[in-house]
Amino acid sequence: MNKLLKVQYDKVIDKIRANITIVKPYFEEMRKVSISLLLKLALIVVVVFSVIWLGKFAWKHLADRDIFLVSPATFSFETPDWATEEFVHEINNIRGLKNKYNIFERDLTKKIADAYESSPLISKVNYVERELPNKLKMKFELRRPVAIVKRKRKKYLIDKECVRIPEKFYKYPEEGDDPIYIVSRRSVKVPEYGEKWNDRSIEGGMNLLNYLKHNGIHKLLKIASIDVSKISGSRKDGKIDVVLWTKNGAKIKWGYSASSGQVNEPSDYEKLQNLLSVAKEEGADLTNMEYVDVRWKTPLAKRISLR
Repeated sequence: MNKLLKVQYDKVIDKIRANITIVKPYFEEMRKVSISLLLKLALIVVVVFSVIWLGKFAWKHLADRDIFLVSPATFSFETPDWATEEFVHEINNIRGLKNKYNIFERDLTKKIADAYESSPLISKVNYVERELPNKLKMKFELRRPVAIVKRKRKKYLIDKECVRIPEKFYKYPEEGDDPIYIVSRRSVKVPEYGEKWNDRSIEGGMNLLNYLKHNGIHKLLKIASIDVSKISGSRKDGKIDVVLWTKNGAKIKWGYSASSGQVNEPSDYEKLQNLLSVAKEEGADLTNMEYVDVRWKTPLAKRISLR
């Protein structure tokens, strides 16, 4: 029995050895192919990384050349005829800018835009674009004075958005024009340069001035001031919210501002038509008028008494 088992065992071992001998060349070939593939893959990886590194090195070397450097000193903008020398100098020397920038610098356009928008002389940066090799194309909107806030014997220059702007960079009024004052007596914090007045009475006065300027009335009637010191008053106690004064001393009782939401209050358009109807009869400069009241459906007017 043992002899029979030994014979069977030897046959199985011989068969396994024979199979191993048959497949051994295939395993050897697969090993060689695998090693070859691994070597080729390693070579490809080395080549790729080498190309990337060389590309970065070459790009850095190329990008660092002076031809790709842009300086704020080379920035230029279309100078409006009302701009003073101090204004132009300040725009050309905005705080927060470095002496030079690489045109390929990350977030360059955002950095430039943020620096310009931080200036109280600029209301909005429309865009900043790169132009190779060393230029920046930009467009922004400048703040321009339109009135003076007069409060507690002090004066503050403001633009059409009711933002306080630094007086030293402007000439106001401009040549050939007269100043327009917005008179207020409310005790509110005076804003810093570049900040908006947090005062609804001053804002209401500026909105009215913008409306008059849009229709060319401020020059036609020679508006000198807009008094908003009683803008919170009530008509029941005899107070008038907004009063306009002309250069010749005529008083225009305008009434509540358009944003007041008062019931039965005529619109700014209706008030303007009332005012123009009186100006047509009495003259655009209202020289002979003591006051004009445009708060009613039919305007009221009083001539200066002659003695």
